[in-house]
Amino acid sequence: MKSPRNILFSVLLLMAIFSARASERSLSYAGVFRGLSDAETAALERGELLVRPLEASGKLSLVRDDNATREIVQRIRTIRPNYTAEFMAIIPVKDMAQADSMLRRIAAVLSDVEGYINIPYWSKQQKTTYALFDRMEVLDRKARQTDNGETIEVRQHMEPFDEFRARYDYSLDKETLRFSVVNLDSIVYSYQHFRAVTPGNMVWELYVFRHNDGLYVYGVGAVKAFDLFGLFRDRLEPSLMGRVEAFFTYITKKIAPAEEKK
Repeated sequence: MKSPRNILFSVLLLMAIFSARASERSLSYAGVFRGLSDAETAALERGELLVRPLEASGKLSLVRDDNATREIVQRIRTIRPNYTAEFMAIIPVKDMAQADSMLRRIAAVLSDVEGYINIPYWSKQQKTTYALFDRMEVLDRKARQTDNGETIEVRQHMEPFDEFRARYDYSLDKETLRFSVVNLDSIVYSYQHFRAVTPGNMVWELYVFRHNDGLYVYGVGAVKAFDLFGLFRDRLEPSLMGRVEAFFTYITKKIAPAEEKK
């Protein structure tokens, strides 16, 4: 028969083992994402796109120690948004060749800005699917000199806002892809004729990078919007952030088509 001391030791040993395993699970994305719940971690492991609305824009989940992460965090903090949402996914890859193929595919999709019109957007308010944009005119397109990418200036329209100019930038480097969007004109809410977003205050960022045996996908949409002190928040937030969700959902699905997951 075990002595009380041996029993206590066995209990403490089991507790330490379970604690270590729990800690290992909670840190499974250490160095990349932070603050994920068990349910969110499980969703990523199932290959799902994780959507996280944020109340505090200064607490982004992306914590990878590199210049791209620091630039994204600083850019979001700078505009001090009142609407922010994150998007995360992890896509398994077999080798570097497959990762490179996926990154090149997504770069081609991002480059085709006219194709954004075909992205489906589900309006929670109207309970109807619309096109993400109903007009997209390319005003200027320039190859980037420092990396494999482009800077594209467009004039675009999305309901319920007036037309506005925006700039799209993407760059493709070894095992990484960066993409960003910023509005160059004010975004005017058509039905009330007021300026909802001033130039530079709608920012989308996408960062895709290889880590361990997967491609990690991180997107964030942030908007500093004037919603008449909350009076039009229930109209503006779904229209602005719903489109961000539609865009990142579409892009994530394009990274790994169903046939490659088999």
